Amino acid sequence: MSKNDKKITLLIFDEAGQKEVKSLSFKKKTFKITLISLLTIFIITIVSIVLLSKLYSERRLMLSYKSENELLKVRLNEYAKRVNEIESKLVYLDDLEKEVRELAKYADEKNKKLAIGGKEIDILRDYSATAERKEVEFFNELNNTLLSLTTEIEKKQNSLSELINFLEEQRLMTLSTPSIWPVRGWISSKFGYRISPFTGRRVFHEGVDIAARYGAPVKATAKGIVIYAGYKPGYGKLVTIDHGFGYVTRYAHNSKILVKVGQRVNKGDIIAKVGSSGHSTGPHVHYEVLVNGVPVNPLEFINEAANDQ
Repeated sequence: MSKNDKKITLLIFDEAGQKEVKSLSFKKKTFKITLISLLTIFIITIVSIVLLSKLYSERRLMLSYKSENELLKVRLNEYAKRVNEIESKLVYLDDLEKEVRELAKYADEKNKKLAIGGKEIDILRDYSATAERKEVEFFNELNNTLLSLTTEIEKKQNSLSELINFLEEQRLMTLSTPSIWPVRGWISSKFGYRISPFTGRRVFHEGVDIAARYGAPVKATAKGIVIYAGYKPGYGKLVTIDHGFGYVTRYAHNSKILVKVGQRVNKGDIIAKVGSSGHSTGPHVHYEVLVNGVPVNPLEFINEAANDQ
């Protein structure tokens, strides 16, 4: 009998010993195959359990990563919104800068820019480096940087707004300041004391007389509102303009008035025609400048450069 034909016999005894003994016989080869099969099934079962446990653990980890990614996505979207807001403010600041340049009349706008500096950030680039540092540190630093940028932008915005208001006021003041000749001619009588051609007495002349041809155009010397347009004793046909900022100008002895009370005029607008109405010895413009109600020498305000524009 070969080894493979040998049998293995199992005896089964009754505990009480009253029944017959049962026996089971197996071929040795069959027993080995059965044992190996059971052992294989056991190993496969254990391995399967281990693999399933690992897969379950990985699934839980993936779900955790998914949750973290969703949270990260939300946070990045929030930062993206804040970056967009900062970009919008930067666009607004750029518009303010252009307005400031226009008001300040910079000669070379391309070569002059607002002073800028500070830390620059690139969210995608910086976030890719989070493998080398903690995520919390990255977001804390990003948040602090955005807060710093927002604060700095607000400061610059307020500063530029104040500067624009100041420059706008200066621009309006410049436009409202008498600076050109009301008519082209020659001065026949200066500001100050003189001998009156009508009484022969020494009197104070509150303006300058500019002789010109009859009917020549009389121009407003600054931007303002006409507050008087009509005949007035001594002045003849008179135009008075209030320019604001305490400035008032008068144009007397006209032959014809071309504006009305309440009308807005700009520097250089024609408001009347040269004449000799009122107390006058010939065609000319009696031109006065009052500052806060006090007559001043008009020649001190005439800017030859402004006349050439």
